[in-house]
Amino acid sequence: MSEKEKLNNLEFLVLKSRDLLQEQLKSYESANNKAGILISISSLLIPITITFISGSDTLLFIKYLTIFPIGLMIIALIFLLKVLMPKGLDHGFNFGQFEKQINNNYKDLLLYEIGANRDSYAYNTKIVTRQNKNFKKGIKLIFSSAIIIFVIVTVSLFISKPESNEKIIKNNTIENYNIKK
Repeated sequence: MSEKEKLNNLEFLVLKSRDLLQEQLKSYESANNKAGILISISSLLIPITITFISGSDTLLFIKYLTIFPIGLMIIALIFLLKVLMPKGLDHGFNFGQFEKQINNNYKDLLLYEIGANRDSYAYNTKIVTRQNKNFKKGIKLIFSSAIIIFVIVTVSLFISKPESNEKIIKNNTIENYNIKK
C-alpha cells in the first residue's frame, strides 16, 4: 500500500470518527431536549389530577389510590431530572492540542485526531448510556402513571360516594321548602 493510499485511509477514518462522535453528542442533546419537554408536561399532570380527584365526589379509597400514580410520576420526574444534570462530554480534538500538534506531520495529526475521537467516544459512552437508561425509565414511569391516572379518573366518574344522611335531609328540606312556596 502506497503512502498516498495510507493517507487517504487515515483521512477517511478521521471523517468517520468525527461523524460517530457528532452522532453521540447529538443523541445526548436530543435526550436532554426531550426530557425537558416531558418534565414540563408531567409536572402539569400532577396538580391537575390532584385537583380533579380532591374536588370530585369520589370514594375515599379512590382518592387514596391516586397516591400511587402520583408517586410514580414524581419518581419519573427524578429520573428525567438526572438526564438534565450537566455532565462533561469530551469533544475529541480540542483547542488545547493546537500548540502541541503544530509541528507534527500530516500523518501524525490524522493519527492523533483518530485517537482523540476514539478516546472521547469511549469516555462519553458511559455517560450517554447512563443518560439513556434514566430517560427510558422516566418515560416508562410517566406512561404507566398516566395510564393509571386515566383509569382512576374514568372509574371515579362512574363510582360516586353514596349520599350521606345529612345531605339527603338537606335536599329534602330544600325540596319541601320549595313545594310549600
